Order: sequence, then structure tokens, then C-alpha cells
Amino acid sequence: MFGTDFELFGTVHLITIFTIIIVSIFLPKFFKDKPVEQKSIMTKAIAVIIAAHVIISPYKDLVWLETPYDWRETLPLQMCDMSEIFLVWFFLGGPRVLYTCAFFWGLGGAAMAILTPDVLKIDLDYIFFMIGHGMIIVGIMYATVALGNRPYAKDIIKVSAITTLILLPIVYVINIILGEPANFWYLAGKPQGASLMDAFPEPPLHLLYAVPLTIAVFYLIYIPYFIKDKISK
Repeated sequence: MFGTDFELFGTVHLITIFTIIIVSIFLPKFFKDKPVEQKSIMTKAIAVIIAAHVIISPYKDLVWLETPYDWRETLPLQMCDMSEIFLVWFFLGGPRVLYTCAFFWGLGGAAMAILTPDVLKIDLDYIFFMIGHGMIIVGIMYATVALGNRPYAKDIIKVSAITTLILLPIVYVINIILGEPANFWYLAGKPQGASLMDAFPEPPLHLLYAVPLTIAVFYLIYIPYFIKDKISK
């Protein structure tokens, strides 16, 4: 099984998805009513696991893989990487805005990555890929359910501004400075595989479509809370 070709929604993929769903639902529920001390221990444990993934992943990409990545591709600058970093920072006492950014970035991005992973084989790369994106979902659900956080409509505007007006220009410039194959946030080029971005114009004009679509996804993610708030009034 290990080393075999990856099959979308094959047995291994489905088991992985099912495991992430189970952990994301039941771990936060289990700790929801636990004493503060126990919640604090689990919070730090999740932070350590996510931080370890962020730190070890570049080494794995450069040293452990049979076909190493270029170092310019290994920097933790993808949106899901930033979700991991922001979650760790939040769990260790950072401001609430870190949670809201990770919430909107992570739920959409990590869920899509888990459902359609950019991997070719069931190997070490697959394991790290799924642990990283799975822990984003677990971390967000834990922060939301067990720790009692939630996003609000005004947070969408704040996260959208941080994403498009602050971080996007910074990441864009970093891509230019590093040159190929750096393509963080897919700002320098479209993904190599088939994706929704294939319907967009060539970079950088694709941002005219990608940016509004990203903000629209933020609003879609918020819909359950919008409905809940309307019902509870």
C-alpha cells in the first residue's frame, strides 16, 4: 500500500477523510465541558503538533523525499501554512484575529486540499500533506467548539482586508524576488493540475477573478452562523 499510486477517493483516501472527520468532531466535543486545566493541556498539544509539522515539513521536502523540492517551494507561505502558523500563535495566547483568519483560510483551503490532494503516491509526502491539512481542521474545530470561539460577519471584512490588502501584495513580491518555481498562493501562475483557475485569464489578470471568488468563499463558510443567528433571534 505504501508507495502505491494515489487514487482519488480510493480506500486509503476515504479512510483518511473519515479519520479527519471523526477526530475533528469528537475531540472538540470531548473537551468542550472539561476543566480549564485539561483544555489547556490539549490546546498546547495541538499547537505542538501543528508547529512540529510546519518546522519538519521543509526538511522533509528537501532531504527525505526521493525527488526533493526546490527550496523556494518549501517556505511556509501558502495560505494553509499561514493557517497553521496563525493557529499555533493563537493557541499560545495570540489575539483573536489569528483565529478568524485561520478559520476562513483554513476551512475552505484545507477541506479542498484533503478532498483533492495534490499528491501522486501514498508515501511520506501524502502522510505529511494529510497531517498538516487535517490538523488545520482539527485545530479550527477545537478552537471553535472546545474553546468557545466563533466568527462574526464583521470578521469577514477584516479577514478579507488582511488577505487582499496586506498579505497578498507581500506574497506577490516574495514570488517575484524568489523567481520560479516559487508560486505561493498561485499568484505567479496557475496550479499544474486541473483546477477552477483554468477558467481564469493568465496571471496576473487571474487575480481579478480569484480575489472576489476567495471573498465569496469566506461568506459561504459563514452561512451556517448567519442562519443560526437568524433562528436564535
